[in-house]
Amino acid sequence: MPAGFGVGVRRGCGIIRHTFLVPALYRNHFIQYKLGGNVTYQSLRYSSWNAMKKSRSKAVTYDYKQGKRRIRSQQELDDEEDKVKVDKATKSGSLIKKWGAIASTHKFNKKATKWYVAIYGVFLVYGMYYFKKLYSKETEKKAILDKRDKEGFISEWERLRVRELSGDLVRTRDQEKLDAYHKLKDIYDEKLKKCQTEEEKQALGKFDPEPEDIEGVIDRRLDRSVLPSRDLSGFYDKIAEKYDRQVGREELMMGMGRKRKWVMRQCKGDVLEVASGTGRNCKWMNPALVTSYTFLDPSKEMMKKAYEKFKKRWPDFSKVKFVVGKAEDLKKISSAGDKNEPFKYDTIVETFGLCSEKDPVQSLKNMKALLKQGGRIILLEHGRSSWDLVNKKLDKDAQRHSDKWGCRWNLDIGEIVDDAGLEITKEKRAYLGTNWMVICKRPEDIIDYDELNFFEKYFSVNRMKNFDSSLGPNEAFGSKTAKSTSMQPKDEKNA
Repeated sequence: MPAGFGVGVRRGCGIIRHTFLVPALYRNHFIQYKLGGNVTYQSLRYSSWNAMKKSRSKAVTYDYKQGKRRIRSQQELDDEEDKVKVDKATKSGSLIKKWGAIASTHKFNKKATKWYVAIYGVFLVYGMYYFKKLYSKETEKKAILDKRDKEGFISEWERLRVRELSGDLVRTRDQEKLDAYHKLKDIYDEKLKKCQTEEEKQALGKFDPEPEDIEGVIDRRLDRSVLPSRDLSGFYDKIAEKYDRQVGREELMMGMGRKRKWVMRQCKGDVLEVASGTGRNCKWMNPALVTSYTFLDPSKEMMKKAYEKFKKRWPDFSKVKFVVGKAEDLKKISSAGDKNEPFKYDTIVETFGLCSEKDPVQSLKNMKALLKQGGRIILLEHGRSSWDLVNKKLDKDAQRHSDKWGCRWNLDIGEIVDDAGLEITKEKRAYLGTNWMVICKRPEDIIDYDELNFFEKYFSVNRMKNFDSSLGPNEAFGSKTAKSTSMQPKDEKNA
């Protein structure tokens, strides 16, 4: 490298700096002065680039009219920049640009930072409380399940508590019991707080209530509000002629046709429709997927209407039967053929029928017995809502609705399905929870992969909608043995 090369480079840079940069700054100064008012620019030291960078925070204002000179603060510069930005966005006439400009101002960002820190602090405190509570629940749940696995039984309170801690679907009857147990638990906790010595706490003992203890505090509103069942075959014979006309108006207003169409899309193979009524579902049947179709209803007049509708809509479909009978006698009716072997079905459908049957649990058990391997029961029913306010209205008008249509519209459909020992693969609720759309299967059948939605396929461990987390590994869902074993008191177990 030649001698003096570095000196020459530095001199060249200095010439460029003074030739182009300094005149440019003064040129801007002159233009702003001509435009009038104050002139603001960075006070720069041109001796070196580092000095120029350090002095950028300083600003000098010249007021040529008053002949004053003062240094402006960074806050004043920020306020002026914000004002220009907001004014420009306001003149554009766009609210989005205006609020975007406000959100990008220095003043807004300073306040937002404080809020961000405060919200983050609240989030940390809430997170600590939440995970502490979650850990406490998991510890309680693990203790109960360890007791079940070790001793072979748990009490009714412990069984319901495990289901509550696991997030299981708890139906109306069990929810009433659970609420009663929680009332007893609150009373127990108050007594425990008053205990000042260890002897008093030991004398009080652990919270271990028996089913008899809740009889005085349980609210059996469901049992009081549900009307007694009755034979309605004669009732529907009388209203068969005007049934479609009156029901059609209500279903049209509620868009019930889409729900019935959903039911019939699930039908395939040999299909049985229980409580078929006047055949309001048959027009949505897909004959390409259905091998045979059987109608069952206790009303002769209703069955005549169903026959007329089906023959008019599907005149070339020959594998169809029209049977007058009750769902409670379904197994007996189906076994009337050769060798008393009941004919089984791939799909069993029932729409708004459980509410009209004398024993809906037995009806579902009969349907389960007539399902083929891998078969499904499709239900479209009205029942109790998921809102207490709506349930009060249903209970209040239960008698009036029964007098008009014959059905009991405030039944807990999920509870009936559970009592029948069926597993729910899909459960949807509509119209404030009063409309139930349920797909059921036998406990021994597996769930098809196509039946799972995206979340169930990749995130959910529990594949059943009415899963009971309190059952042990050797207890079958819906079996009497499982329920009696899990709720067996200590003294009976030891005896």
